[in-house]
Amino acid sequence: MNIPRFNRHANMDSATQSRILDLISDLEIIERCSPRNVINMLYGAFDGYDYSELIVQDELISQLTNGGNGHLANEIEEVAEIIKSYSTVTAE
Repeated sequence: MNIPRFNRHANMDSATQSRILDLISDLEIIERCSPRNVINMLYGAFDGYDYSELIVQDELISQLTNGGNGHLANEIEEVAEIIKSYSTVTAE
């Protein structure tokens, strides 16, 4: 699998970094779902990996929506779109 790369230092601002960390924290406290894949992919953004397509396709998004945590699903999708916008920039 070829995961697109981007230069996080050149593209990702501190607000996006904070949003990602907040999402990771929120996901870790949800006990009834297993968000480990999404958490790992969100952490991957800090290393310049664009997992945005895989994140939005993960079953966790529908679990969150159906489980009353649609606001988290929406936030994850918004962050994935931001990450996706970086992949047009070549990693250095």
